[in-house]
Amino acid sequence: MVQPMTRRALWMHKIAEQIEHSILARITDGTLAPGTSPGKRDVLAADFVTSGSVVDLALESLSAAGHLEQGPDGTLVVTAGPQPSRQFEIPTADRLEDVQAILEMRLGLETVAAALAAERHSAAQLGQIRKAMADYEAAATEGQGAAQADFRFHHAIAAASGNAYLSDLLDHLGPLLIPRMRVALPGSASETGDANLQRSIDEHRKIVDAIAARKPDDADKAMDLHLNRALGLIRQLQR
Repeated sequence: MVQPMTRRALWMHKIAEQIEHSILARITDGTLAPGTSPGKRDVLAADFVTSGSVVDLALESLSAAGHLEQGPDGTLVVTAGPQPSRQFEIPTADRLEDVQAILEMRLGLETVAAALAAERHSAAQLGQIRKAMADYEAAATEGQGAAQADFRFHHAIAAASGNAYLSDLLDHLGPLLIPRMRVALPGSASETGDANLQRSIDEHRKIVDAIAARKPDDADKAMDLHLNRALGLIRQLQR
């Protein structure tokens, strides 16, 4: 009997898919020309905040599909043959414009998720949200693993929405919905890094308080404020 994949294995495969999609998008739009490297293993791992073994999964999949081949020195390079036409891909947050587009998408998705979570959450789901919030605060304070913890926080809210489509979409999009995984977002000129971090923590707490109080309008507004502040930082950088 085939054993089901563990949650860790499923998560690793989802990250590998994101890496695969990102590289494939750059191949099909010509950014990565035939014969060029898709990127060093350790650099890709750092970019996607993951391990080298997850990067290996993505590269193996691209090789199996014929997008990568071994070069003269034995390293993987983009295949010289024709590539498939580009399909719709989620932006990879390589540029500020991509981060802005992702944040705009999150506004539509996660404000609804927060409002629904306020209406529909169970006690167990609220516990998961609170735990995710505490994990984020600890990770952000320590300066390690904050991106993953932030994703788990937002994912816990989507899971509590009672809408499987919202939860599945957020799960599929994965870390691309957390731009700080790919691009460091500095605070505004009037804020120190610590002040900006505290604001983010306070915003998370207000979202959780509104969900716990079963106030969907307040949850919607709190999430909207949280994401719009990040969007404002991006717009400042583009000026």
